[in-house]
Amino acid sequence: MIKDVTLNTEQQLLLVRMPCRLRGTYITWLLGFDPYFLMSRETYYRHAKELSQKYGVEIRKKSPYYLPPNTD
Repeated sequence: MIKDVTLNTEQQLLLVRMPCRLRGTYITWLLGFDPYFLMSRETYYRHAKELSQKYGVEIRKKSPYYLPPNTD
């Protein structure tokens, strides 16, 4: 997980236009977490499909803010 995330104008507008049920999934993914492990499988795939089709967001791929765990 990264320390600070700043949403650009496009991401802010996308978030505001998104239904409330998808906002948590989008923000969780954007922060670098994999939402697959935080909800049921059915919900994850339903959200992934809707985010992809309506908003062009692919949560099945790694977030641009994803940082692999430090193994030091």
